[in-house]
This record gives sequence, C-alpha cells and structure tokens, in this order.
Amino acid sequence: MKKITFLFFLMVAIATSGTVANAQASAYCQTPSGHLNDANFGDVSSHILLTITNIDANNISVKVEPREGGKAIDFLEVNASGAAAVTVGTDEGSILPEYNATINYATAPENVTLQILWSNPEWGGRWMIDGLTVPFLATCGSGEADEEAPTAFTATKGNVLSTSVELLLNATDNSGSVQYSISYGAGPTVVNATGTSATQKSIIVSGLAPLTEYTFSVEAKDAAGNAAANNPQIVTATTTAGLTTSAPTPPTYQSGKVISIFSDAFTSLTGTNFNPGWGQATVQSIIQVGVDNVLKYSNFNYQGTEFTHVFPIATGMDFLHIDVWTETETKVDVFPICWNGTGNEPEKFKSLNFGSADHGVWKSFDIPLTDFTSQGLTMTDVYQLKLVGTGGKTVYFDNIYLYDSSTDVDSEAPTGFTATKGNVTAFDVELLLNATDNSGSVVYEISYGSDPTVLSTSGLSGVEKSYTVTGLNGSTEYSFSITAKDATGNTATNSPIVVTATTLASIPAAPTPLVSAEKVVSVYSDTYTNLPAELQNWYANTFSTVSLNGNAALKNTSACCFGYNFNGGAINITGMTKLHVDIYPETLASMTMGITGGGEFKKSNIALTANQWNSIDITLSELTGANLASVAQVGFWDLNGTFYLDNLYFFNDTSTGLNDTEKGNKISLYPNPVKDMLTIAAQSDIKEVVVRNLVGQTVMNVSVNGFEKSVDMSSVAAGNYFVTVKMANGQVSTQKFVKQ
Repeated sequence: MKKITFLFFLMVAIATSGTVANAQASAYCQTPSGHLNDANFGDVSSHILLTITNIDANNISVKVEPREGGKAIDFLEVNASGAAAVTVGTDEGSILPEYNATINYATAPENVTLQILWSNPEWGGRWMIDGLTVPFLATCGSGEADEEAPTAFTATKGNVLSTSVELLLNATDNSGSVQYSISYGAGPTVVNATGTSATQKSIIVSGLAPLTEYTFSVEAKDAAGNAAANNPQIVTATTTAGLTTSAPTPPTYQSGKVISIFSDAFTSLTGTNFNPGWGQATVQSIIQVGVDNVLKYSNFNYQGTEFTHVFPIATGMDFLHIDVWTETETKVDVFPICWNGTGNEPEKFKSLNFGSADHGVWKSFDIPLTDFTSQGLTMTDVYQLKLVGTGGKTVYFDNIYLYDSSTDVDSEAPTGFTATKGNVTAFDVELLLNATDNSGSVVYEISYGSDPTVLSTSGLSGVEKSYTVTGLNGSTEYSFSITAKDATGNTATNSPIVVTATTLASIPAAPTPLVSAEKVVSVYSDTYTNLPAELQNWYANTFSTVSLNGNAALKNTSACCFGYNFNGGAINITGMTKLHVDIYPETLASMTMGITGGGEFKKSNIALTANQWNSIDITLSELTGANLASVAQVGFWDLNGTFYLDNLYFFNDTSTGLNDTEKGNKISLYPNPVKDMLTIAAQSDIKEVVVRNLVGQTVMNVSVNGFEKSVDMSSVAAGNYFVTVKMANGQVSTQKFVKQ
C-alpha cells in the first residue's frame, strides 16, 4: 500500500432501538462539509456521498461513492467496534463507481462506532467526515443541509426510586433521531442520550441521594444542532426513602400446611444458618422494617441458607413463597438444594424476573414445587436454599416459606409407627424411625433428659429415617421418648415409643503434644495458642465440639471435605517442616490432608486405624509445588465417616516428640492431675517455670536454680493449664497438666 499523507477518521455512532430479526432495511445519507487536511481541496461535500444502511438485525452496510462531478474513489476501510475490520480496494489506483463494506455482528450492540477511511488516487490521501450520528432506523435523506428542528418535544417523570429517577423523553425529527441533554445539580451534572424520532426514550438518572428533590433541565436537538423550540423542559422529582414498608402479610394457613424458613408471620424452623461461608460476595444482614424482620443482601451475587436438618417437602407442600423488594435487580434464581444420602442432587432453579414496574415495591412469588420436580429434583431431603442475583445489587427478602395450597383437612394419623436403637457411640445414639401417613411425610419429636431436651426431624412415609442424637455423655444410660405426627398434628396412636440406650465408655483424650511452643504454629489444640482460624464446612459435614477427659476435640461426621481458613490471610510457614494432626476414627477408614494457597497440595489415602488415636505427620516437602510462604488453609478431603480431631498444627521438629537435647533433660511433671504441690524435675539445671491458662495468661512465674522444683498450686483454680520449663542450657519444654 502506498504511503497515505492525509489521515482522517469518521466516528459514527449508530443507536439501535431494539434489534429484531429481519428488521426492515434503513439507511442514512449525508454529504458532510469541511475538509480537515487542506482547504485547497475544497468542500468534501463536493466530492463524496456516504450511505450507511441497516441491512438486518446483525449487519450494517457502508457505501462511499463520488458525487456528481466529485473526485474518484479507489479505497474504503471500515474499522468497527465489536466486529472485524473490512477493507475494499487496493489503494493503488483501481477506481470503481462505488465501494461497499458489510459489517457483520454476532450480536448487534446497542451503539455502534465506525471508523471510516477512503482515498482518492489523484491526491493519495484519505478523507474524513466527523460529528456524524446515525440512528439504526433512519431513512436516507436528500443530502441537503438539515435546518429542521425537532418538534413535539415532551419530558415527563417516570419511576422514582431512592437513588434514581426515570425520565421519559420524546420528540420528532426529520433526521430520524433526537439528541437529548439532561443537566441537574450545582455542577451541573450532564447526561446525554440519543433517541429515535417519535419514540419515547427512557433514561435512568442514577447515583442520586434518597429523600432529595432534583430539578432536571432537558433539551432536545437533532444531529445538525437544530434545537426544539420549547427547550428546555423542566422536570422535578423527589427521590424516595428506599424500603420503608413491610412485605405483604401472608394468609392464614391451617395447622401443618406451612413450613416457614424466614417470616414473622409463622413459627420458623429453628437453628437455621442464614449466612454460611460459601465464599460469596454478598453481605447478609437482618434489618427491621416497622415491626417486621427482613433479610437484606447487599452486593448480592449469591447467598445460601442452611437448615439444621433435611426435611421432605415434595409431599404435602406444593408451593414455595418468597417476597422480594429491589430497586435495581432484574433477576433472582432460586435453588432448593437436596441431599441424596451421599451428596447434593444436581442443582435446578427457577428464575424470578423484575421489570422497571417491579422496582421499589414488594413483589410476591409463589413457585410451584413442580417447577423443580419436573426438572428431576426429588425434593425429598431439602437442606439448603441458594439465591443467585446478577451481582452488585441490594435485594431484600421476607416471608420465605413452603405451603400446602389445598383446603382439605387431614384427620388421618400416622400408622405403623416404630422406633428402635441403631448405632451407639460414646457421644451419640442413632434412632431408626418409621411410620406411614397419607400426607406422604411424618414428623418425629424426640425428648430425653430431665429438662427435657426436645428434638424434631421428619421423614418420608413408609421409609426408615435414621436420626442421630449427638452431644451425649459416655457410659450413660439414656431414655428417648419419641412421638410420630403428620404435618397437621395428628399423632400415631402408639406414641410415644420409648427407646433406651447406654453410651459407650468415653473416648480418651488425644496424646498431649510435646513439641516446644516456640517450634509450633498451631491451628487447633488446647496445648498451644492457636492462630485465628475459621472452621469451614466445604461440603457435607456435621461438626460438634466434645470434651474428652477435659480436653476439647472436634467431632465430625463427613461425606466430603472441610478446612480451616486463616482469618488474617495467608500465613508463612517456611520455618516449619511438618503438619501434624491426631485423628480418632470411629467409621472413617482413610482420608486426604494438605494445604491450599495457589492450588491444593495434598497427601492422599492416609490409612486410619479405628477406635484409637492416630498421630499423623506430613512432611511439608512432600507437598510438591506448594508455596509455604503463602498458605491460606489447612484442608481435609475424601472423608466418609465419623471421627474426632485434635492437635492440628505445623511444627519444625523432625518428630512429634522432644528433640534430642530435650530428651536428655528428661523433664518430669507430677502428680498430674495435681491438687496441691506440682513437682517439676529434670536431669539438668532448670532456670524458670511459667504456668499459663488456656488463653495464654500467666498464672505463676517461678525462678529455679536446680534440677527440681515443687510449686504450690493450692490457690490456683481448677482447670487445664500449661507449664513451660526453661532450662539453663536454653532449651524450653511445654507440657499440659490438670489442676483439681
């Protein structure tokens, strides 16, 4: 291509007002004035004619041709935003009557910007036309200068919200389009937009302050700058306060015909977690509007809700009700998440859509459960509800409940009710429950103890339900009184059934770690001061904290995975050599363990011996590729069973016991538990003895100059303590003891 000496750019904004397949073709013709290279070349309008044509919903044609008596053209190049550039001609002297370029869009955007260049072989340059705005549905004009101003200009107020005002604008112009300019405020702030002639244009002015009066000055012009005679139009609007009204009051239902998740109108499920840590960007809170509690999701991308137990709702209930209030959200997807016994069923959802008329008002949705079951979701064991937004909006929810829409009164009680004992451990008793009911589901109420403790669960009619009562004491006889009811409250005639069970002997505490505290970065242990870390239920875990002979341990029944996330961000463990944990499995046969940070780095297939403490050390160098300077989490994967966990920490020894020097010191601590005098002895000089409680506070500090020291503990409160022994040779050892 020969050197081009005159470069010009044509910026053409094509405003589309809806794209419809096979739209009627339309074109815009203009002969622009002004030559920006050299005035000696004269008026561009005397040389070329430019035609832009809307071929269909996805294609635009650009044509450049000489006007009568105009200079010849040998080249056309069109660069389009969102589409591939098109070049026609060689720019080497070939001359055609006209040059056409077709611009193809996979999906035509609302606004199209074109950069158009063409050349004349005599001048060796490219010409430019600028300041040309072309509407998508314009018609081809005469090519004469446009002196006709827009007419019938109107500007009115549309939907007004707490942070935005809608302006409805309309005007008619021979060019086919109208330019609107809106100014408001002290600055002022100016908003520009393009509309189609004789077609109402909705413009949302956002970023406003609540409860504030605004005055908008609106002007209408065409592309040639001709102004409407009744400019400017003044529109005033006062923004609203936002959400100030309660959601509609739900109707009254017969007993047993509603399961409430979140509503002040009903007794809702207890123990529901409305903000599980799923890594969401959403900020969840519960606010009060009038006398009603409302769920508020700010910066809403997605949010989960977890129930304390799974419950069948496909039988008996036939609708899910949700009330939603938003000013800007356009869609919320609703996902009931069901458990099939080993994991989640495939996720199915229903979309709730919002138009402008739905913004700023409560909108009620009644979703038939068949919308989910027709997609293959069984809806028999729902244990979570997930809501997904488009991102970044604020949305409010209230009155989330399931209900039975029928008016029939159920007077038939469950039959065939049985309750027996299942698996028994030191802290748990499994109850096997079954009954048949015409409604399709059964509610079981379990009570035990002198207070008593009352629990509730539900199951499918005619299907055995396994329910485990947790948090019990070892070597203790329990008596469980169990009643079977249907959702209406009809009670099985043989209720209650009493099941007795004696828990097994208590599990011993995990071995006390002997690694010196200064060599440890602890995640979970009574022996050390732990880093702030959050226990995360990645998937399918049931956690509880139990006391094993005065020592706290984590109990978990899992079918997948969990982790500890460091609250302060990723940690540096480059000074550590191993990762330690103590595991006492009841039914867990093996597991995978490791760290995360820039990926997952694991040791898999760690075999476990049942009913005893397994002390596991993973050499960190085995975790190939891990960045020990940035560890975000400790993780456990491939879990399927019940187990206890204690003493999770990183350390920098090569074994779980004392190092060689510490072994040579042979530090003794007795009696343990201690009532009065605690004796600390070693085979080398002791310099200092420090006693601390479990939160790290110093209870006693004693200077020593010898191999043995007896410390009076009679004034120390009963509980668990650490004693740190500092040796004259610089060695330090920390051990745990119990004060009676």
